[in-house]
Amino acid sequence: MSAPLLIAQISDLHIKRPGVLAYGQVDTAAALTRCVATLNAFRPRPELVVISGDLADTPVAEEYEHLNRLLAPLEIGFAAVPGNHDSRELMRAALPKGGYAQSTGPLNSLHAVGPLDLVLLDSSVPGKPHGELEAPTLAWLDTTLALSSTRPALIVLHHPPFVTGIHHMDVQNLRNAGALANVLRRHPRARLVAAGHVHRAALTQFFGVPAT
Repeated sequence: MSAPLLIAQISDLHIKRPGVLAYGQVDTAAALTRCVATLNAFRPRPELVVISGDLADTPVAEEYEHLNRLLAPLEIGFAAVPGNHDSRELMRAALPKGGYAQSTGPLNSLHAVGPLDLVLLDSSVPGKPHGELEAPTLAWLDTTLALSSTRPALIVLHHPPFVTGIHHMDVQNLRNAGALANVLRRHPRARLVAAGHVHRAALTQFFGVPAT
C-alpha cells in the first residue's frame, strides 16, 4: 500500500512590521515562528505547505519582507494565495516564484504534487473584505480541471464559499459561490475545497465536495 500524500494548510498569518502586534495584542510573527518549527518537525513530512491567504496584514512591502524572513527556516516548499488583507502587486513582488498562471491580475496557480493537483484560486477583491472569483479565474479553473479526468484536485482559496455561522464573517465570504459550484460540477476530480478567512476550523459539504 502506498504512503499517504500529506499537504499542510496554514492560513491568515497577518504578519505586521517587526515589533508590531496585530490588533494591538497578537504577536503573529511569534505564532508563525512556532508554526514553522512544528511543520519542520512533522514525521512523515508534508510534501507541500499551502497558505490560504492574509499573509500580510496592512499590507505594506515591509510586512512581506518580514514574512519572507519568518518563512526562510521552513524546510518544506510552500504555495500561497492572497486574501483580503493582501496586495496582489506586493505579494507577486515578494513571492515571485509562486507559479502564477497570469503575469498580471489574480494570483491563481497550479501545483502538481505527486499524483495530486493543487489548484489555488485568488478570491480577493482589491480594497474590499469580501471574496469573488473573477470571470478569467473561473475560466482558468475550468480549463485547468479539464486537463485531466483522473488526477484528484484540491481547490484552495481564501474566502469560504459556504456559510460558517459566524455572521460578521459570512457577510464577507465568497459572493459568487454558485459560479464556483457550476465549474466543480463539470469536474468530479475536485476532491476538496479548502479556505481560510474565518480564523476557525469548520468542515462541511459544498455541492457534494468536502469543504473546510
